[in-house]
Formats: sequence, structure tokens, C-alpha cells
Amino acid sequence: MADFSVYIKKTLLSILSPVALIFLFLLIVTLYVVLGKRRGRHRFLFFVAVFLYFISTTPFMPYFLLNNLEKGFKIPQEEEIAKARYLVVLTGRIYSSPQLNLEERFSRETIIRFLVALEVKRRFPEKKLIIVGGSLEGKGSSYLSELAKRFNIDSIPLDTPLDTFSSAKALKDSIPQGESFVLFTSAYHLPRTLLIFKKEGLNPIPYPTNFNHLLCKPANLLFYILPQDLYLNLTSLAVQEHLGIAYYKIKYWFKRK
Repeated sequence: MADFSVYIKKTLLSILSPVALIFLFLLIVTLYVVLGKRRGRHRFLFFVAVFLYFISTTPFMPYFLLNNLEKGFKIPQEEEIAKARYLVVLTGRIYSSPQLNLEERFSRETIIRFLVALEVKRRFPEKKLIIVGGSLEGKGSSYLSELAKRFNIDSIPLDTPLDTFSSAKALKDSIPQGESFVLFTSAYHLPRTLLIFKKEGLNPIPYPTNFNHLLCKPANLLFYILPQDLYLNLTSLAVQEHLGIAYYKIKYWFKRK
């Protein structure tokens, strides 16, 4: 049974996402119109919803938010990777619906992190590969472990964690204290992950697997002003990360007090 606080946190993050806020503003506007309330107020709320939609679905806002998260991270040198005994992959979204084939169960972020880790594992076959992350619907990392076996690579799946904090707790039970490990996750996810992992006494070597702010540089000038769902998804990702960082900074501040 998952920690109830995980559900609460994920629900709050969903409510504060750009998609949910846009819907909320438009819903309030609709109620004002239907109930015949003050026109000036619903016009303002409609403007806010349209403005929020525009900046969330064009590349400027997601680029700014993601670049702020991803700047400063680089792929570690081979010598640094060689010092670690473990390779740790943090999963993204994994789908547990029984109708899905194995290859259909993984989000784009998850599969990129996994493939980058496999490439490093091929260069350093002696290192242990740990895959961390569960699913609200059921098992998670075990599916990736099955996929790894198709590449003749053994791995250790940790299905229990449902968020970054619980992933840190699970790794503390799997990796000796003070032992360094290479941590594979998306660059935008690293600031929050490193904050939590270091506070929990872990010693990760960050390995950014992909930089999403690069997706916010369209080749065609027209795509800078036309709304696209890609940018809405990236904005939601970035907002969620910034909110998560703020949450854990406050949490650890109170813990220190």
C-alpha cells in the first residue's frame, strides 16, 4: 500500500499544473457567464486563462524554466564513472495496464534514461545496475528489468518507491553507506534529486541523460508563436520540478529546526 502522503503530493502538483490552472480559470469564467455575474471580472479571468495557455504552449516559458533547472550539468568523465560500483536508473512514468505489451509501458523519459544506462553498463559490465521506481497501478521497475534481460543484462529492480524521496530511502537499504553510484535521470530532474539524495546521506554521481530545454528551440520561426502540446507538457514538467524543489527545501528546513 503506497504512502498516502504520496497521493496527496501528486494531487496537489497536478492541481497547480498549467493545464489544471487554465481549466480552473476557464471554468470560473463559464460559471460567471452562466450565472450572469460581473462581466469585468470574468473578462479578466478569461484573459488570465488565455495568457497562461499561450505562455505554456509556446517555447519561451518552458525554455526559461527548464534551462534554469538543467544548466551546469554535464556527463561525468569515464574516470569518475569507473570509481563507482553501482549504476542507478530513476524511472519516469511506467504504465501497468495488463493490455499493454512490454515495450509500450514506458514514458519517453523512462526509456531514454534506461538506454543511456545500458550503454554505460556495456562499457562497465562489472558494475551492478539498479532500477528504481514503482507505479501507482502496480509494479514498475520490474518491467524495465525484464526489458534489460532481452539485452542480456541483469539488473536489480526496486518497485516500491513512488517518488524521489522514497527512492532515496530504498537506495539507502541497497547501497552501502558512503558508496558512490552513477545516477541516471533527466537533467531537469537532477536538482530536486540531488537535494533529496544528499540530505538523505547518499553519494550520487549525476549523469544527465537528456536536456529538455533543447526541445524548446524550434527550427521554424512559425513554431515560436503557434501553440503546441509539446511545450505544454514541458512547461508542466518544469513547474512540477520547481514546486517539488520548493517543497523539499521547506521540508528539510523544518526538519533541521
